[in-house]
Amino acid sequence: MIRHLLLALALCLPTLPSARACTIGAFGAGSTHDGRMLLWKNRDVTNPDQALRFFPDAKFPFVANIYAGESSEVWAGINSAGFAVMNSNAFNLGGFADAAAAADDGIIMHLALAGCATLDDFARLLDSLNIVGRNTTANFGAFDSTGACAIFEASNTWYVRCNTADDSFDFLLRANYAMAGDTIRRRGLNRFKRAMELVLPRARAQTLDTRFVIQNLCRDLGQVGFDPYPLPFTGSYGILPPGFLPTDSTISRNSTRSVEVMVGPPPGCGPGRGMMWFLPGSPDVSLPIPVWVAGGAVPEVLGPARALLCDEAGRVHDYIHSDPDFPSAVNTVALAQVLRFFAPRESTLFALVDSAESSWSPAGPDSTRAARLTARVCSLALAAYADFWDYIDGSRPGPLPPVETIPAFARGTVTFRLPADLRGRRLTVYDATGRQAAAIPTSESQPQFVWEPSGLRPGTYFVAVPGARVFRLTYLR
Repeated sequence: MIRHLLLALALCLPTLPSARACTIGAFGAGSTHDGRMLLWKNRDVTNPDQALRFFPDAKFPFVANIYAGESSEVWAGINSAGFAVMNSNAFNLGGFADAAAAADDGIIMHLALAGCATLDDFARLLDSLNIVGRNTTANFGAFDSTGACAIFEASNTWYVRCNTADDSFDFLLRANYAMAGDTIRRRGLNRFKRAMELVLPRARAQTLDTRFVIQNLCRDLGQVGFDPYPLPFTGSYGILPPGFLPTDSTISRNSTRSVEVMVGPPPGCGPGRGMMWFLPGSPDVSLPIPVWVAGGAVPEVLGPARALLCDEAGRVHDYIHSDPDFPSAVNTVALAQVLRFFAPRESTLFALVDSAESSWSPAGPDSTRAARLTARVCSLALAAYADFWDYIDGSRPGPLPPVETIPAFARGTVTFRLPADLRGRRLTVYDATGRQAAAIPTSESQPQFVWEPSGLRPGTYFVAVPGARVFRLTYLR
């Protein structure tokens, strides 16, 4: 056992200096087959509590990734002017900044989303910070509604702007070093090279799109010159058990806590058609959730407090990391099982968004439509996580998902006793496809949940309490 622990530690050591390492990409309109700009970020950090927050009071309202409960710093997002930003650390850029006066990268992105409409605005913000300095050297990826897309390699006191349009394929990738920095501290070089292996063929074939970024790029477990697909991996890798793969230097790592993909508007459309996909957990086990600035406050299951969808992804993450001697290695047999189960459900989510966007005006959705679509996808994702544990025959690692089954009902009124901690909360009823069937307010003095179905088909329904519990019931007519 001691030998295994020492070997596991040896496998993990390369990741320790890069606890805040990320892999990012900026894709100009000329690189994607549909002409929509993309910003992609795999967020590698130690804190697993990822969430979204809507900031309504800024000059340009925006939605952004945060640590649960956070309000002053943001880590990727998009605003109402169509400006989007994200970043990765760049450890090979030098400079000196007064720590007391310098700005942190999370603060910088908050300022940018709140007040920038264009990349030139962002450049002016960085110019102003060259004087007081920046605490963190970073690669900032950004795009705006004019079609400009770039990565700003920012040291503590200077920066270099790299436009995607200057690249022959109109895209740029970065790990945790800058091209303008030294050649010694190039952290994440394997991730950068592997990402290039995956992206270049797509760029040449003009098949780059959002689905490729979410379903392939951000979830990749390969290495330079080593492709383990299709899963499960049937060989052995180093000292790991058969079928296991290391995630120390892969694009999708054991420390990848969330993924953000900001998408620019379709050609000829206004900034309101821009949007953001959020994977609230390890990309291998997270279902993508779409959000629009027009939708306003995000559903409680996404934040801004602790996000239930992030917790659900965390439980499945524990399921695929099943060997305690090698906690950062992934069991590809279990992962293949997860991907096989979620694939058709994920396709349904993409189809819902495609259908909705095709019906929207060039100006973008109104607040009601945007909010409803996000809420519907969230409910489908919650139902998928609940059903997953049934799919694997009740083998549940760790705590049970917060889904409780109540007895079936036939005709008339559906009634069951409401736990005291849920009284006074608004309950929402969804069918198995995620369509909202009813919304029922309750009072603290009301011990019963009462619902009178009208015109509904028999089937499975979910009674959801945002951020708390989900009850599953079968309605027989």
